[in-house]
Amino acid sequence: MRSTYLLAMGGMAMGGAALTTTTSKLPSTAPIACKYFKANYPNMTLLPSDAGYTAENEVSWNAGAWLGPACILSPASAEQMSTAVKNLVRFATPFAMRGGGHMSVPEAANINSTGVLISSTNLKTLELSGDQSTLSVGPGPRWGDVYIYLDETKSGKMVVGGRYAPVGIPGLLLGGGMAFFSGEYGFASTNGNVRAYECVLASGKIVEATASNQYSDLFWALQGGGNSFCIVTKFVLRTFDSPAIGLANPSYGSGSKVKDLWLDSILNYVIDGSSDPKAAIIPVARYGTGFEGIRYDATLFYNGVATNTPAILSDFQGGLLPSSNMTSLTTLTMGAFAKAVLPAFQEGGESHGLNQRFHVVSTVATREAMDIVHDTFFDAVKAAGLADSADFFVGLAWNSITTSFLEASNSGTGCPQGVAEEPLFWVEEAFTWGDSADDEKIDNFIKTVNANITTQLEAIGATSPYIYLNDADADQPVFQGYPAENLKRLQRIRAKYDPLKIYTNLMPGGFKVAHA
Repeated sequence: MRSTYLLAMGGMAMGGAALTTTTSKLPSTAPIACKYFKANYPNMTLLPSDAGYTAENEVSWNAGAWLGPACILSPASAEQMSTAVKNLVRFATPFAMRGGGHMSVPEAANINSTGVLISSTNLKTLELSGDQSTLSVGPGPRWGDVYIYLDETKSGKMVVGGRYAPVGIPGLLLGGGMAFFSGEYGFASTNGNVRAYECVLASGKIVEATASNQYSDLFWALQGGGNSFCIVTKFVLRTFDSPAIGLANPSYGSGSKVKDLWLDSILNYVIDGSSDPKAAIIPVARYGTGFEGIRYDATLFYNGVATNTPAILSDFQGGLLPSSNMTSLTTLTMGAFAKAVLPAFQEGGESHGLNQRFHVVSTVATREAMDIVHDTFFDAVKAAGLADSADFFVGLAWNSITTSFLEASNSGTGCPQGVAEEPLFWVEEAFTWGDSADDEKIDNFIKTVNANITTQLEAIGATSPYIYLNDADADQPVFQGYPAENLKRLQRIRAKYDPLKIYTNLMPGGFKVAHA
């Protein structure tokens, strides 16, 4: 099998057969590859003994993803990325590709000592076009860097990107990407929000994919098809005017009455949210070590200066929910918001060095479904005594998906996700804990409680097939929730651009369309 990889470049030219197995049972070639890269490309190669290696290995938000690769490559251009890929294929060395490292699945964006990690750190492009209609962004910056840069240009321009500053560029966009601006513009990668992708194919060829050029099929796939197709070294994003936003972070306290009003407010928003697509909410129920009860909070967003409370947000600003803190929207910029949030995930920040896990529950928007998810989940957390563990914390975030969000996403060239246009919840279970000895306990809990939730939701016909890739757990069937014809199209495109399955088998991390 290794000889097939060693001959991959010639095999592509000759129409070689696609690989269907990995090299996992063979001795690792990583030491040989790392020795080669260090001798020939020392400026982009870090060995475990080198200064800077530890910091690169520990970029991932989830400490469980600090896996210790044999070496780390940090290309600074598409040409260097091409060189890295071609030589990793030549040596048949497994590898991983990391953008921001926010996905909690350990192997999604790192690899252990049997392989090589490619880091996006040095792919730092941030450039507003001369006419300010597009922004070119490399996979190295975080979304916070993008927003701070746009602030500094004083252009008043914005792009559809991640809601929180520490999230990386490529992972969010290749998975579709929820944004504060999604009610107006859809997924961050769809509806013309991305104008072009600069890509390194598995052959090492560098191409640009747009909606209308010869790589338009690849462009379509990259709007939500994940990392099975190429490595993106630059995204060209459409800009729009948004010089200021409104933001509030009210907290409503605890108790059954607060819970009921909080869930009512969320349901009202998701049903009526399309009436004002400039608004967005992130409601989160939180519980953990030291909590006396479940705490109900929300982040409220508005694209523009809201001199009065927007009607669609009124429930959260005193209409139904009295807050324990200031609830009026504060006018600021996305860059200012980013500066406040970025440190939380850096060394010394409150989340650095802890174990993280996500799981998505997708439901139609009904109050009965909301009660099932909320009550089953938190009753189980308390019964299992999870909050007795050190640094345990859980957030149940009700990502509220309006019809305007989905209509915008499905506009233009359309997108692989093909989500039905109805109000939905993509509820994110986000777990944090300190001691890796608790990994098995957390894993068993997630499997048990979600099997229970799914059974109850299925009994009332409240499940929804689409699972948001960027918050999904490792064993969730992400691509099986896409329309069947879209999945087949993704698989054909993958086979066209990567016939040897380099980005499926040799780069095994992440959700792969070939495995769906």
